Amino acid sequence: MANAHIVPHHGYPAISIDGEIFPPMMATIRTNMHGKILVDKEYYRALGKAGIRLFFLICDPRWLIPNSLDDFRREAETLLEVCPDAYILPRISLHPPKEWMEAHPDDMVQYSDGSHPSTKLITETFVHEIGDMYSLASEAWRHDAGEELLRAVREIETFPFADRIAGYFLAAGGTSEWYYINPIEYRQSGAVADTSPAFRRYFDGYLERKYGKNHPAPDVPGIESRFFVEGVDYEISHPKPMLAADPPPPPPRNGTNIGSFLNVNKYMHTYDFYNAWHHGTADSLKYFAKLLKEHNPNLLVGSFYGSWGWCEQMHGSNTAATRDILDSGYVDLLANPGVYENRQPGGFTGQRQMHDSFRLRNTLYVVEEDTRTHAENRHYAYLAGMYGMSETLNVLKRDFGRNLSEDLQSWWFDQHLGGGRYKYPEVYELFARQQEVAKEAYEKDRKKENEIAFIYDEESAGLVSLQTTRETVEYIRNREIARIGAPVDQYFHDDMKNPDMPDYKLYVFLNTHYLTDAERADIHKKLAKNHATALFLYAPGLINPDRETPLSPAHISEFTGILTGMDDEELLHPEFRIVKDAHPITEELEEGRLYGGIDRPQKSNITVLPVPNTLQPSYLYPAFFAEDKEATVLGRFADTGRVAFALKETDGFTSVFCGTKYIQADILRAVARFAGCHIYEEGGNVLYASKNYITIHASKTGDVTLKLKAPADLFEVYEKKLYAENTDRVTFPLVFGETKTFEIRRR
Repeated sequence: MANAHIVPHHGYPAISIDGEIFPPMMATIRTNMHGKILVDKEYYRALGKAGIRLFFLICDPRWLIPNSLDDFRREAETLLEVCPDAYILPRISLHPPKEWMEAHPDDMVQYSDGSHPSTKLITETFVHEIGDMYSLASEAWRHDAGEELLRAVREIETFPFADRIAGYFLAAGGTSEWYYINPIEYRQSGAVADTSPAFRRYFDGYLERKYGKNHPAPDVPGIESRFFVEGVDYEISHPKPMLAADPPPPPPRNGTNIGSFLNVNKYMHTYDFYNAWHHGTADSLKYFAKLLKEHNPNLLVGSFYGSWGWCEQMHGSNTAATRDILDSGYVDLLANPGVYENRQPGGFTGQRQMHDSFRLRNTLYVVEEDTRTHAENRHYAYLAGMYGMSETLNVLKRDFGRNLSEDLQSWWFDQHLGGGRYKYPEVYELFARQQEVAKEAYEKDRKKENEIAFIYDEESAGLVSLQTTRETVEYIRNREIARIGAPVDQYFHDDMKNPDMPDYKLYVFLNTHYLTDAERADIHKKLAKNHATALFLYAPGLINPDRETPLSPAHISEFTGILTGMDDEELLHPEFRIVKDAHPITEELEEGRLYGGIDRPQKSNITVLPVPNTLQPSYLYPAFFAEDKEATVLGRFADTGRVAFALKETDGFTSVFCGTKYIQADILRAVARFAGCHIYEEGGNVLYASKNYITIHASKTGDVTLKLKAPADLFEVYEKKLYAENTDRVTFPLVFGETKTFEIRRR
């Protein structure tokens, strides 16, 4: 077998196999679907010639598909025939066969009404209608699937190419991404999951670990205390008919919610359930990873996990335990495809994880780059906005440019059977150049030296509505973050206490609703270290589990240093107007414009249907507003006149509060400039940058001006052309959808 590890390389982690460093990109090609197998030897040859040498080959254990490993062997031998220096990571599934599920009814997801809804299990090789969904927390599944996993690994070790196996990538759950397929609560019937013996056993163990042996009974919470998850969102987005002069509808409540939050003052057990739901899946993933590492510690182990975008953050069970997986020591890399909206030319592909947290743990975040091209059928070409080779090349440049600047590992995923998405001479030529650039980038100092950090909270996923999480996390990341004109790093808040986390000029706190006393102290210490600026978004620190009353606006005031009020008696709206001459932050913002609401168009790139829940109206329930007489008022809510946006010098840092869930790139840019952060581009185009590279993708046609931190040469890597010499500013034209990537060459 190969000797593969994640090792430090010029400042950041990298894949090392048999002593050789592998920069991005890698590749995955679908070759087996519904029993039809198509392996294109010449496609593999072309990709290998373009410099791609790491391949994820899809396979299943024999208990699932009896001849699967035979098919895997033939594909691997075909690949290595034309790419003899390639390495392989089998993408191996852990799904149980139908016979196993029928024999283990206690290990199938069960609803409180006794039902087992039918499930369509979709993987890379088959689509099966199954009567039940297996529990991702099942000990029986772990045991039996683990034995089959090791049986498959041992068989692969007998193949003549065993020395080309660099590791394994674990696949389970829906589309192999470790999520439950069906919702776990049905509002109409009141049925909730999971009441199976398998999950109840896991929940019981979770409660014992948290509370000790005298813990609460592991009762699965009913539909009433889950009202905050989707019930509040639904009632707000489906108001009863009314006339314009009628009183506004009353805010929805059933006694278990405080606005869009779970009332943890009374229903902490419901929060415990959602945490157990996610950790049950994560513990299974760690179980399989540990088996592989104990079998051979010199192999890479990876998996899908962690979806802070394009998913049901609470139903899916694959969101709230990323740090637990990374800290286990058994997993080298986690992966996700990018979010499936606004990927079209002029937009950008948002990511689902906080990838800079991975670096601190010597692990890798890997993007499954299933970038659509003009090779899709007419339906998907329309959705992706890809009509010709020009769009294809510019979007492939944009997505690779993000990986280059943000230092992400990635694989191109061709989902066409036998390949077809990237099967063009022009794309091969592009890939070859990108591999050259990636190798050069990996031999530079890879530390990015960015000045802005976005901070997120895993633990808040299980206590606030899905719509609220989408706005505070997903929508900002996938519509605004790349339009600031300055690059950002992204972390979980727990990393603020890590001495290896760099210092930043601006910290933006997105969904940090749930913070202990110790976590607040760690954050304040980090902010005060260099008198940073902190921008706190909607309900920062609202919940403190160490206090007698866990949920209180007083916790926000204490955390931000700005006295904050809360209104959960009315259903209010997020739009606010800036106070034009109040402060340098507001000088560059538009007077009269309504900020805080979702005003950027969105487009789904994989379906003609609306993106789930993205068309719901934004709301504030509860609403939070500054009422600190010592704070500078930067903006006021349009519907109440209360202070929506405020600034105050606090003990050791500059505190900026914004009471909305969503915030525009223009405001983020203005706060970043005030904090002393360098702004590379002012026009709202898509921009990724690091110390060594800048990628810009045009969202409009016109001249673009790039401003560097210091004089340097700008070399466009695809044209192989100098655009500027020894200057800190360059202006050039861009056409909508066009991408340029520059190497910053310092003299």
